[in-house]
Amino acid sequence: MNKNLGLIFITIALVSLLFLPLFTVMNQEKQPLFLLNSVSISQTIEQIKEQYESDLLSIDGVVGVGIGECEDKPCIKVYLENESPNFKKQIPKQLDGFKVDAQVTGAIQALPQQ
Repeated sequence: MNKNLGLIFITIALVSLLFLPLFTVMNQEKQPLFLLNSVSISQTIEQIKEQYESDLLSIDGVVGVGIGECEDKPCIKVYLENESPNFKKQIPKQLDGFKVDAQVTGAIQALPQQ
């Protein structure tokens, strides 16, 4: 009989863990008041751009980095001085899940202030 009670208790505990996300208390922003430490929070595209911008700008031929859309999804835009295949080979295809799109713009110069 004790084995059955122990088994029932363990079963109830495991089942309740499965339904825990349904019963988490939400704050006013509709976000859980607690998160497990093992859950990673994804970064925004702005944070990804900021994180990698100096590395991308250090690549020979890269004249700018921005944010745009590729196939109706946000992506990182890398602007190149010219169409050199050597430049394009150095540009990653993705950064932390966001597509990277290399475009040739030519040299970029700041306009003088008036």
